[in-house]
Amino acid sequence: MDTQSPERHVDITVVTAARNEVGNVAPFLAEVRSALATLALKGEVIFIDDGSSDGTSDAVRGAAAGAPDLPVRLIRYLRSHGLANALEVGFAHASGDLVCVLPADLESRPAADIPLLYAAMDAYADVVCGRRIRRGDGKALASDIFAKVNRWLFNVQVHDSNWIKLIRRDRLQGIRLYTDWHRFLVALLVYRGCRVKEVETVWRRREYGRSKFGFARMPAGLAGAIQVKAYLLWRDRSMLCFAHVALVSLLVAVLAALTALVVGSHHPAWVPAWGYSIAAQAVAVITIAIGLALDFTSWQRETDRPQPVDDNRL
Repeated sequence: MDTQSPERHVDITVVTAARNEVGNVAPFLAEVRSALATLALKGEVIFIDDGSSDGTSDAVRGAAAGAPDLPVRLIRYLRSHGLANALEVGFAHASGDLVCVLPADLESRPAADIPLLYAAMDAYADVVCGRRIRRGDGKALASDIFAKVNRWLFNVQVHDSNWIKLIRRDRLQGIRLYTDWHRFLVALLVYRGCRVKEVETVWRRREYGRSKFGFARMPAGLAGAIQVKAYLLWRDRSMLCFAHVALVSLLVAVLAALTALVVGSHHPAWVPAWGYSIAAQAVAVITIAIGLALDFTSWQRETDRPQPVDDNRL
């Protein structure tokens, strides 16, 4: 049953995503409820089940039924579409003044972390990031690498941009997160002019399930960094970027052809000049084709978003 009336004001929306985290669902929601009660805030949870096969959605329904004072919206996908898609969906459905991103694996401590983030959200900040301390998961090096990439490519001055966050909802309006872009959410927000703070949060060893992230995901993450950088430079003008490359190639082709015509067929440079001209023309054609293909792919992403099999307020 939908316990949230249209007139109910929501202070914080907690957005979380999970895949096969059935054992963590009930304690996660209990800690969120405890944190909101401590702060005396009206809250809601948007829980995205990203293709679980272990009964995670049933656990969400059961836990929500036992705590009707905390509205929960369960969005379930038949197969996994990734954390970036889940977060984008969660942001689109959030109604709170603030949006808190938390992992459902309980490597965070919602009962302590939500009040900590909320206390740091002052008039200066648009985003508060949690920085994991006392970690024992063996993935600190990977996190440090992505933090350095964020500082180098995007001038994001935080040490742990992949962790929990509290964000003003109006700053998330219309944000798009393609595959593996969740790692660079803070970079996208900084590009929008958001001001960022960072607080220390204590890492907790999970008691159930296993992590879905690790060094094996690094190549995809680094490729995502290049994608995000290109997106911020060119945004919806990817064809324009490739057109510039094609134009330079055509200029090289023309100069090479003119050189061949000037030196004549008896000159040693005649064959190489024509070769350069033909190669440059081929590069121009291929570049234009790639640009058109990418524009088409971008259009397809906008028109062919994955659809959940369930979307219920509990």
